[in-house]
Amino acid sequence: MAKTTTRSKPATKKKTEGTGPATPDGAADIRMIPLNQLEPSPHNVRKVAASASDDAELLASIRQTGIKQNLVVHALSETRFAVDAGGRRLKALKQLAEDGIIPADHPVPCLVEDEREAILASATENLQRAAMHPADQFEAFDNMIGEGRSEEEIALKFGVSVDLVRRRLKLARVAPEIIEQFRAGDLTLECVMAFTLTDDHDRQLAVWNAVKGSYHIHPQSIKRHLTETAHSAHSALGRFVGIEAYEAAGGVLLRDLFDDRASAHMENPELLERLAIEKLQTAAKPFEAAWKWVEVHLSVDYGAFRSFGRVYPPDIEPDPDLLAQEERLIAREEELAAQNDGEDWTEAETKEYHAIEPRLREIEALQRERQPFADEDRAIAGVVLTIGHDGALRVEKGLVRPKDIPAAPEPDEVTVVADGAPSPARPQVTPPTSSTPVPTSDPAATLRKADGISANLADDLRATRQHILRSHLAADFEVAFDAMLYALCEQALGRSYNNEALDISIPPFQAQNREVLHADTVAQKMLEALEQDLATDWMTLEKPEDFRAMSALPILDKQALFAWATGLAVKPQLSSDNRPSPIIEEIGARLDVDVAACWRPTAQNYWGRVNKGHAVATARKLIGDDYAEDRNRERKGDLAAAMERAFAETAGETEGFDAATAAKTTRWLPDGMVFVYATEAAAKMIGDAPEAEEGAVPAADALAEAESDEPSSLPAFLSEDAA
Repeated sequence: MAKTTTRSKPATKKKTEGTGPATPDGAADIRMIPLNQLEPSPHNVRKVAASASDDAELLASIRQTGIKQNLVVHALSETRFAVDAGGRRLKALKQLAEDGIIPADHPVPCLVEDEREAILASATENLQRAAMHPADQFEAFDNMIGEGRSEEEIALKFGVSVDLVRRRLKLARVAPEIIEQFRAGDLTLECVMAFTLTDDHDRQLAVWNAVKGSYHIHPQSIKRHLTETAHSAHSALGRFVGIEAYEAAGGVLLRDLFDDRASAHMENPELLERLAIEKLQTAAKPFEAAWKWVEVHLSVDYGAFRSFGRVYPPDIEPDPDLLAQEERLIAREEELAAQNDGEDWTEAETKEYHAIEPRLREIEALQRERQPFADEDRAIAGVVLTIGHDGALRVEKGLVRPKDIPAAPEPDEVTVVADGAPSPARPQVTPPTSSTPVPTSDPAATLRKADGISANLADDLRATRQHILRSHLAADFEVAFDAMLYALCEQALGRSYNNEALDISIPPFQAQNREVLHADTVAQKMLEALEQDLATDWMTLEKPEDFRAMSALPILDKQALFAWATGLAVKPQLSSDNRPSPIIEEIGARLDVDVAACWRPTAQNYWGRVNKGHAVATARKLIGDDYAEDRNRERKGDLAAAMERAFAETAGETEGFDAATAAKTTRWLPDGMVFVYATEAAAKMIGDAPEAEEGAVPAADALAEAESDEPSSLPAFLSEDAA
């Protein structure tokens, strides 16, 4: 008889486990009996059939690797044998013979016993059989993947679906410590399944430590802990951003692999909020030119809008086409509703009916959009863009802050037009109906939070930037004079909107941790060099002698004092702040402030204070994937130190970067640190700048001199030898 691929190896004389009662060595009667001589035994104690999936697994295993364990039989005749233990294996072999995989007389290893031992053999095999622990099964699948087996191969071998293999592989990725708790019986299989919401072992262990002391550990409790900081994909925020955009930005999605009805969760709330803010800001752009102010909010309670006054657009004739469509839809809605309350609708009519109401709302919104607000109304009112409860963009226009509501006119001020209506020159504002403060928004802080930039770090970056700008402004009288004159005119001539570039009262800005922030920096050296030569002897005199002495100073000494004082008045800001002063950005541009030459991100001032994801993403963008992956495997402190070296001025020499990479890392700055108009201004002013007055020193020259350690390298007007 020809051999088949599934033929088992000849059985040894040693009795295999679970094949009946033990016999002395050599007493076991193992025979190779043709398959067509075997039949089920009435003595088999298993009466409840195994599941179809279990039978399929066994069939696939025998087909792939052959039968590994002999059957236990007793003789009915010389050519007929009843199988007392191994009925499922017999069934699988019969199926393989029927399918033509093996011949009908395929030899099967069998232990032949007498009939009186048959019931005992069957009971022993079924009662003593120990199922493979699920944890061992999970890890076996994982090992097979490690050996290069595909999920499809594993599924075929065990007769299960590919989806089931993937689910069990997911279980095998649970933290080893939790798997050991499962082996010890401290966790149920359902609890282990709950941990697969995330692959982050640290997160899994943190949750395990939080729940392990509970009297009863429930899977839902584990899921609740794992998702407490995440947003449901079905939440308003999740729907507004969308799963596709979230995952495209690198967001991690938590899915319950064992419950298709469960909502996915977005694990990175900071990233999700940043994407939402960016989407809202994009939607806000078209409104910025037409309204006094525009704000974006991730969420606003409906009642909060009652804190605003309101202006409304005048009524106009509705669009006739939209009006006609609205009338047709209303008539059709009534017609369908009259048909026995919808009980006799076809599927198409049901779909049509439920589409009418949304379309009527769209038409209403389109008619409202056609009503323009008056220019005088938009001059005092603003727009809030937020996310509705359904995840759609919500736009509230015509909101007037209480401080912007015009005072009620005196009776003799009221003018009327021909029809007796009030003059449209004065906005008609519906007053607020609540005294609750109007909601505030800080989208810039939300955007920074995604990179782990805290409010304290943002304050330090502002202080650093202000210090650098001040050092340049103190060296340039012309720009300082223009800036101060502009600020004086804004206040004196009534154009102040609380967003001035300078504080005329000049309370010197002092960063809280200035000793650390400014110590041994380029900007500090510039300021110290400038301060050394300030003409301040007159300040020791009594009044008004001090004023007379100051008035008699040479013009260059006066200019130096003026520029120094003006520099103290500059307010700190990042260009990425909410509503930054464009004047400060313009001042930085005129001074051609090179922030990158004055400040580099170090482990202490930046990299050690942001999250790991931001650092790795920056490295990947500027240096490359390999470098980023190396950093990703490091601890936070080591990563911060490596990033400091990579972004230092000497990165090209110390890190071995090529010229192009070094050019990027040595000039990189966090968002908001660069003066946004500097590049444009520099290009515009080249070639048409007027000649500087004698003694005036460009800020760039002061910067270059301040970077030198030699006192003799100071510019002439700062040196002790200056006339």
